[in-house]
Order: sequence, then structure tokens, then C-alpha cells
Amino acid sequence: MAFRKTFRSIALGLGLAAIAGCSALSNIQSASKPLATFELSPLPAGSVTAASSRRYLEVALPTATGAFNSDRIVIKPTPLQVEVLPEARWVNEATEHVQLLLVRSIAGSGRFSVVTSAGTGPSPDYVLLTDLQAFQAEVDQDGVAVVIRTTMTLLSDTDGTVVSSRSFANSASVADTTAELVVAGFDQAMTQQLADVVGWLVGKAGL
Repeated sequence: MAFRKTFRSIALGLGLAAIAGCSALSNIQSASKPLATFELSPLPAGSVTAASSRRYLEVALPTATGAFNSDRIVIKPTPLQVEVLPEARWVNEATEHVQLLLVRSIAGSGRFSVVTSAGTGPSPDYVLLTDLQAFQAEVDQDGVAVVIRTTMTLLSDTDGTVVSSRSFANSASVADTTAELVVAGFDQAMTQQLADVVGWLVGKAGL
């Protein structure tokens, strides 16, 4: 057991060293080396269902720190340090990607007759605001985990009043910091969060 724990610590240390080294070279290499591109999955249509209404919902672009206003996949070796996975990127900036996942997942529930991103549809009845607080892989002595934290606020577009607000936190453990495994962890955690968010909206009486 002690040997296994020591081996795991060494492996994590080597993985972080590789990330740090690659990050230092990223500015030089990024212009000539293509990055692998990844996208996450929205909830399948009908996975969370509800009685339909004639209401329109607009999903605003999430607010976030500068780390998430980028298409790079964020990893935090320490609570105060921000790095990116080498040779990997999201298909869009993280905030745009989360917005699109929300639009598609909420639309798939059938709860609203129209679900759009900001400025792309008719005047909405409600606006969903998202504060994206964490969208990253984190490393500590226990291993690697993907963490997604948001606060969702549903506003009435008629008078701007808050209909409801709730925080969501989801995570998924991954074996190491390779891009494929980290992205799979993001997909697992994001699927959980989308289901929670859609379930919350579906449960709001009167929408």
C-alpha cells in the first residue's frame, strides 16, 4: 500500500512537471503545432422532460474570470496557480461552450417553446444568467479531479426580478492529466451539472 501511494505521488509529480515544461514552451510552439480540439456533450433530448409551455428563454453568455474566456483547457496544480493542458483546446471559448451546452440541453427538455443564446431570438420571457466560478482540472495529493461550479440566476425579462437562483457544483475523478482522460472527466461532470440545472428549471412552477 505504501509503495502504491509513493508510486502514485511520483507519477503525479512527473505529470505536473511535464505540464509546467510544456506550458513554458507553449507560446513558441503554438504558432506551428496544431492543438487537439475537444467538445462536450449536451444532454440528449428527452433525458429530462417536462410539460411544455409557450415561454421563451434566453441563455446569457456566462460571466467568468479571464482564465475561462479562452479556448484552452485549464488545470490548476495548486489553488493559486493556473496552467493549461498542452496541445489541447476547447472547440470554443469555455464560456461560449458552456452557454451552447445549456441552450441545447434546456431546449431538449421541451420546457420552453424557444431557447436561444443572447441576442439570437425573439424577446424572451426569462433570462438565465450563469456565473462560471470553476471549470478546471485540479491536482492535489489525492489525485486529479475535474471541478465545475456555477451559480444560475433566472430573471423575468418583463421587470428584471429574480425568479430563482441556485449554485451547482459537480466533479469527476480522473486517473492522470492526459488530455483525453481530463476531457472525459469534464464530460462526466458537465453531464451531471446539466441534468441538475435542467431539473431545477423544469421544477419551477409557473414557467
